[in-house]
Amino acid sequence: MSEHPSPSVSRIFRRPATWLLGATLLLAGCESHGERRAAGGALAGAILGGVIGHQSGERDKGIAAGAAAGAILGGISGSAEDRRLQEARNQRQLAEERAARARAEEEARRQRLIAQGRSVEDPELLAARQRAEAAEAELVRLRKEEAEALRKARELEEYRAREAAAMAEIERMRGN
Repeated sequence: MSEHPSPSVSRIFRRPATWLLGATLLLAGCESHGERRAAGGALAGAILGGVIGHQSGERDKGIAAGAAAGAILGGISGSAEDRRLQEARNQRQLAEERAARARAEEEARRQRLIAQGRSVEDPELLAARQRAEAAEAELVRLRKEEAEALRKARELEEYRAREAAAMAEIERMRGN
């Protein structure tokens, strides 16, 4: 068995389009950031390694070394991103569970109060009670104003009647 691949296989892998097709197929099957970045790093490393290797006459070794280095670096970077995203998902799920637990506890407390015959004041009920009390207070104020105005009107009529009686007595005494 020879160390070098057959000439037809070697020619296939020397074409850039073949590498791009292979990288596209590799990236298409990736599910995580780690896999995608490893595959993308391998592709970028292979291209860069091929260019550098071509300059030194070791293109195939450059492609292999660049692909390996790119895959490792991309995988490390992608794994860190996967961990960060998983932590964010875990935090979000924990917050949702806490909120659900708090809602359930509040509902249980409300049900206990209802079962004990205690009234439950929710914000709408409280607001309605405050509006009713404000309207009643305004009614009391207006009734007081009305009573005061009626008292003053009676007092004014009384003073006018007294004035008219005094003026009539003055006219009578003057003989007119």
